[in-house]
Amino acid sequence: MKQHRTVILPSLVTIFLCSLLLSASFVAFGTVMRILSMEKNLYAVEAFLPESLPEDSLKVIRTHLEHTKHIGSVTFVSADSALADFRRHFSGEMLDLVEGNPIPPFFRVTLADDSRDPAALIELKNALSREDYFEEVQAPVEWVEKIAAWKFRMVFWPICISVLLLFTLSLIICNSVRLSLLSRRLLVENMKYAGGSHFFIEFPFVMQGVIQGLVGSGLAVILLAAVVRSVAGVFPIVEANLGGLGLVLFSVVLLVTLLAGYFSFRTVRGFLSIKRGEQD
Repeated sequence: MKQHRTVILPSLVTIFLCSLLLSASFVAFGTVMRILSMEKNLYAVEAFLPESLPEDSLKVIRTHLEHTKHIGSVTFVSADSALADFRRHFSGEMLDLVEGNPIPPFFRVTLADDSRDPAALIELKNALSREDYFEEVQAPVEWVEKIAAWKFRMVFWPICISVLLLFTLSLIICNSVRLSLLSRRLLVENMKYAGGSHFFIEFPFVMQGVIQGLVGSGLAVILLAAVVRSVAGVFPIVEANLGGLGLVLFSVVLLVTLLAGYFSFRTVRGFLSIKRGEQD
């Protein structure tokens, strides 16, 4: 590898850059899948009630909601429960400016599995807004519409880019090994004529490909991990969604290393097969 560094170093740099883009693509795809897994939680409507209602009225409203079109589940959240949940997710200083509990009780209704689309959410929100016993009805309609509009592109482009990068890596590794073979053609032929087995000849080239893949992808994921950790230090929301990052980066290193070893083997085996055909 030292003697043929003029061939190996450009390939190593290209593998590093492709691995960096591949890692970023995998991380982006993982983020998209995390967002899509939480999408079902957005198909919910919160219908706020007056501060005090008798128990009988709550039961009547709940029964009515359970028989409303598109609704899958109905949950009543009392004012105290809503306040406790608010304190768990936000700073209590926001509530110090007001007296008592400013959060009214409400019903949280989620859409049925077969009704999770923006049109059904808007229809349900409008239907509940027309009911006299609800003071206000809220639903994340804008977010649902944006995710629905971008869902295909959010999944398609990371997959497309990843496949393209894997194909590019395969070509780079094959060309690198082929150039190494051509530069050491006489040595390989002499080893073959001297009775060297295929394994004896192939092993150094396969190891060269594996080392290139391991070093190039390893440096790429280290750089990407450092960048992501730096961003997470500035934005806490990124830190909260870093679960599985290590597994993704390890998968990239393993995948690139295996590809490097496999295509190095295929290239050398093809070269030896051609030579055997020429001899025959």
